[in-house]
Amino acid sequence: MQIINLIKALFSRPASDPKVVRPRVIEPTSKEMNRAMLRLDELAKPAIFGEIGGGKPQQENRAASWWGGNFLGAPGEDVPICNQSGKIMHPVLQIRVDELPEIPPAFEGFALINIWMDLQSSSFWGAENGNGFLVRAYTDFENLVPLGFGYRESSDLPTFPIFWRERILEQPVWQDMVDEVPTNVAQANADDWFSKSKYWSDRYFELRSRYPVKVGGWPTWIQGSDWPKDAQFLFQVDSTFKGKMSFGDSGSFYLFKTLDSWVIRGDCY
Repeated sequence: MQIINLIKALFSRPASDPKVVRPRVIEPTSKEMNRAMLRLDELAKPAIFGEIGGGKPQQENRAASWWGGNFLGAPGEDVPICNQSGKIMHPVLQIRVDELPEIPPAFEGFALINIWMDLQSSSFWGAENGNGFLVRAYTDFENLVPLGFGYRESSDLPTFPIFWRERILEQPVWQDMVDEVPTNVAQANADDWFSKSKYWSDRYFELRSRYPVKVGGWPTWIQGSDWPKDAQFLFQVDSTFKGKMSFGDSGSFYLFKTLDSWVIRGDCY
């Protein structure tokens, strides 16, 4: 009986085989392709890359772009305390806006922006301002005073000036682009128009490896787009050996400005 059942199982088949329905791919028209490439040109934004160190520091000049200390603050401000952990935050990055070769729209009206972090926190990924990180922005330098660690006064992070080295036009990653193009273009098999566009080059990856701070441009998402609602992108910081900061496995954090606050996102491999 067992042999008979085995033979039946080998030669029998279900009444109906399940079928996988795949969407039909329609090749985009030349008009649709032109629309997609025009939209890519419209979305390309200037990205400015900053080097940590690489030049002689003006140790006493806090009114500059700095990594790891030498910050300014308003009179009466204290070094911030993390709302979640209750720990003192550390100065990470200060950007003097008029040092940038081009001022992105999100920076207009500001003279100085700095970000503090609880260096032991793992909760700042996607956090609101004050939880794990804190951004302070100033419209001018009048009356600003030294705040926090000065030049090489802390062993937690090295203190380096930031030098703004390169400016390029940067296109968004595909997740931030796909909804901006006609459906037939998005579903097409050929994607050279995007993956090998004039905005991509081997030199882009060279810049990323040399300069861990990027102002403007687009977030270089690793695990998919995660924009906060109604936000403008300000800058990105990649894991940096020289700056002694690591975000997971070769990760990055991205800072955004919303209508009434600041939001941070982060991801890694």
